[in-house]
Amino acid sequence: MEKINVVILSDDLDLRIEVKNLLLREQFAISGYSNYGAEAKTKIINMFPEVVLCSVRGEVPDSVFAFVQDLLTSVRNSMVVLVTDNISVDLVNKAAGYGIRKVMPLTDVTPQEFSEELKTVLALEQQRSLDSNEGKKVRCKVIGFFSGKGGTGKSTVAVNTAVYLAREGKRVMLLDLDLQCGDVAISLDADTKYSIVDLVQDRGGITIENINNFSVDHSSGLRVLCAPKSAELAEYVQAPSVEKIIDIMRPFFEYVILDMSSAFNDITITACESCEEIFMVYNTDILSLKNAKMSYDILDQLHQKDKLRFIINKYEKGIIKPEDFTNMVGLEIYYVIPYDGKTAISCVNKGQPAVLSDPRSSLGSSLRHLTDKVIAEHTGIPVLMEPEKKKRKLFPSGGMKKSPKKKQVSDENYLFDSVESGETKKSPKKKKSKKEQG
Repeated sequence: MEKINVVILSDDLDLRIEVKNLLLREQFAISGYSNYGAEAKTKIINMFPEVVLCSVRGEVPDSVFAFVQDLLTSVRNSMVVLVTDNISVDLVNKAAGYGIRKVMPLTDVTPQEFSEELKTVLALEQQRSLDSNEGKKVRCKVIGFFSGKGGTGKSTVAVNTAVYLAREGKRVMLLDLDLQCGDVAISLDADTKYSIVDLVQDRGGITIENINNFSVDHSSGLRVLCAPKSAELAEYVQAPSVEKIIDIMRPFFEYVILDMSSAFNDITITACESCEEIFMVYNTDILSLKNAKMSYDILDQLHQKDKLRFIINKYEKGIIKPEDFTNMVGLEIYYVIPYDGKTAISCVNKGQPAVLSDPRSSLGSSLRHLTDKVIAEHTGIPVLMEPEKKKRKLFPSGGMKKSPKKKQVSDENYLFDSVESGETKKSPKKKKSKKEQG
């Protein structure tokens, strides 16, 4: 059973601990603590708690009600509960007027009673939200990006997918599990003060609060847990820690994106076992084809075959075709991304993902379409695509310029045939001289 995500607010440190002790650990996860300042609002927006417990000892000041009123203008899917030792009819009525769903006692109540009452109130609130089509929660989906061969553009696809998911309003965590050669931080121009190594070595253990403390925020709304700066630090991260990190993230994010190493080590295998889908990213060359077959066989032996999806990246028409991958392993191609080296190199050098810095480029557009497909399959809600631009140009005379007929190529999934007109240019007729005419 998934734990209920809770943030506890109080200006009194002892009171925070007292409220925490009223929550049964097997039913609730404390994602963070804060006072009633601006920091609290930012924390709640980033952590997406189901319950916000406002704790006050004695008379409740008007500043607390003002804070709740301001908070609820920005946060739609969190229920606010007031916990106090000074309950009165007037207080309950006033709290209801500010959007507080329940006033609960701080004293003379057992953790069992407090937890059960809070769960009951939350269940009623969630039912109300569902009835009004608000706050519908989507189960977390863990998606891994893997390639047994370097240079396929795996990290570029993973980073752009994560960024665009966040830009679409999804709660997303990107975890760089290429611990020796991770490039996610560079691709996002992210501050790498902390990494996954700091998280697993922290005395506080692996908690959602520590995960948030050691991850960084991207401007798109994405949260990123980076790989260590030095390759020798990778040995401090073990497979059980990675599994625990992913499991703790699940209640707090809609998508967890894993950029995995190309090596079949314990961490990669653990990550694959934690995924709902594994996107294998390859190019159309003979080395990719050989490696794809080998990696597919290994993952098949690990009973991960049903999770695999093939993505062909940097596609150019050549000897090796996407259909060859299907013929080799019997798995349909999930998506094809055309080659756009100029955009890819420029975006990586600037630390700006193509879906943000150049969304209309061939690379940016295809990566957005790929992410739209992922969202549609996860939520069951089709994503509205951008309307196609008109392909004919009007001239001042009112006529239209007719372009030579070309072989039609479907935009969906960037199908494999290139556009070729197949027409030959006719040479102009030679004008006869007067002597020849005579």
